[in-house]
Amino acid sequence: VMPGIMMLGTTPTFYKIPVSQSLLYHICHGTYPPELTQVTCCTVPVSCPSESMKPLDNRKEIFRCYEAFKVIIGI
Repeated sequence: VMPGIMMLGTTPTFYKIPVSQSLLYHICHGTYPPELTQVTCCTVPVSCPSESMKPLDNRKEIFRCYEAFKVIIGI
């Protein structure tokens, strides 16, 4: 599993990407694998996403998600 975080401003979106031998082979050869890759995505549940980390409540929720993500990926 390859973890990922994409930032939009200061708001993260978390990803878990399963990497199989087949996917690795096809990426190396620039081809599409025959099976789909199911990517898991989690957006932070904040009341006002456009405010990013300005409101204290948003910051608390974002940092809770970072802590949960660390557990999921095994850090």
